[in-house]
Amino acid sequence: MSLRNLDLDLLRSFAAVAELGTVSAAAQRVGRTQSAISLQMDRLSEQLGFAVIERKGRGVVVTARGAGFLDDARRLLDLNDRVLGQHVHGAFSQPLRLGFVQDVGELTLQRILARLASAFPGAPITVRVCTTATMIEKLRGGELDLAAGYRVESDLPARVILREQMCWIGARHLRLDPDEPVPLLLFESPCIFRSAAISALTAAGRAFRIALTSPSLPGVMAAVGAGLGITVRSARALRSDLMMVSDLGTPPLPHFEFALYGRSETRPPALAEVEQVIAEELRRERPLFAVA
Repeated sequence: MSLRNLDLDLLRSFAAVAELGTVSAAAQRVGRTQSAISLQMDRLSEQLGFAVIERKGRGVVVTARGAGFLDDARRLLDLNDRVLGQHVHGAFSQPLRLGFVQDVGELTLQRILARLASAFPGAPITVRVCTTATMIEKLRGGELDLAAGYRVESDLPARVILREQMCWIGARHLRLDPDEPVPLLLFESPCIFRSAAISALTAAGRAFRIALTSPSLPGVMAAVGAGLGITVRSARALRSDLMMVSDLGTPPLPHFEFALYGRSETRPPALAEVEQVIAEELRRERPLFAVA
């Protein structure tokens, strides 16, 4: 067939399926039914001349060609949103005051800020990178408008956007002596990763010692890379010189959740768009698969 234009609605639904991991969640995001999303995927495959997803067992996965096309689809959507931001939303010039935990990662934060700067070119942006507890305090005090942190008990509005597995991380060259206490490299307390590490080793009956404590993720990961010990973080913290440690004999580490926190009072409509950008970029780190 002769195709002159791609349908951006189809691309947005396809990106949502890949990013959110489920057809039902994608349907909720774009405001359609699950059957409508399935029909959209069929239509997109027909337009492109190849399948973008395929069924595997009880679920669906993004095909190899679909995964390659996804990057281009995202670029088209980003350009569309950037143009709309500059010419439709450009009048918005109120400050955007945002908070992030360090595990969001530099590259993810870079993508978030690039998209927000394009969507709201007249809005000054303030970013605080700090602990979840600090962000919640600043939201309550009116110093932040929106924050991406870990899911904790709070009276503030919160929306869980991602669930990930904690993992043990150490340097590739590190060799732990099974007869010596495990050297731990941890954040200052309170910290959900610190608590998980100590609880897991205690449950396994493994002795440990605190080899380094830091309020800074780069500080902790520098010590990990230097081989001073091991830590518990998200797999997002892995680098080429690091690896997951799996021979400690501990029970499985818990999952943790990223959540978006807001303030209780009425907020500017633009923050809904900011929320979507943050959620999309955080989820972009996930494997490209979805379950029906």
